[in-house]
Amino acid sequence: MKDTIKYILAIDSSGSSLSVALLENHLIRTEKFLNISNQHSVNLLPALDSMMQEVEKSYDELSAVAVTVGPGSFTGIRIGVSTANTMAYGLNIPVVGISALEALAFPYRNQMNIILPVFDARGGRLYGAFFQQGQRITADQQFIDQDLPELVRERFLNNNSEEQSVTILGDGFMMAQTLLAELDLRLTPRESVLTKQDYISASSIGYLAWETLEQKSKLYEKGYVEPVKPNYCVMTQAERNLTKKKK
Repeated sequence: MKDTIKYILAIDSSGSSLSVALLENHLIRTEKFLNISNQHSVNLLPALDSMMQEVEKSYDELSAVAVTVGPGSFTGIRIGVSTANTMAYGLNIPVVGISALEALAFPYRNQMNIILPVFDARGGRLYGAFFQQGQRITADQQFIDQDLPELVRERFLNNNSEEQSVTILGDGFMMAQTLLAELDLRLTPRESVLTKQDYISASSIGYLAWETLEQKSKLYEKGYVEPVKPNYCVMTQAERNLTKKKK
């Protein structure tokens, strides 16, 4: 890795929208957000080139690349991860994989509320995880049917006399609200349509990657380490069978 971390290029293509950002010395130098309905294979590289040209920076100046590794759109994740890995390998710089759910929760890391980012995984399924004050409470996972309310009962309601406040984010928020409606929770009021808070900002990915690089500086000091891998958050057939037996 270069002597100091100065520029981090961040990419999110895990959902329907596309976001790219360039961070310089812990600050957002520039950021682009494109709501382009999954056309990432066509738009990602032009968006990166355009952004770098606008700030008159070359890829050779980058210290690291960061990318969301999932969960989310399988195709979008593959495109982002492949692009980031190829770029990092060619430039001999670190590539850092970031959870898409953690990136969505990042702007709320100073709140006392429990933060629940959720993505619509189709077919009555959700991808989700719980965070509070910037700390991860649960791993990224896939919720099917009553999995989500059952986890909330077990983790946050049993043996806890205080009413819990939960802020739900992401394009799966309406489904999550419906599933949790009958529980003794205080859900943060929000608009009934998707807003900016429901989409990942690439700058959040950059900030999280910066923390990772600083915490593991010795690991990354020689530059490119190894490619990041997608996290599709899909259960194996054995796990599906076990889930069916429990119901």
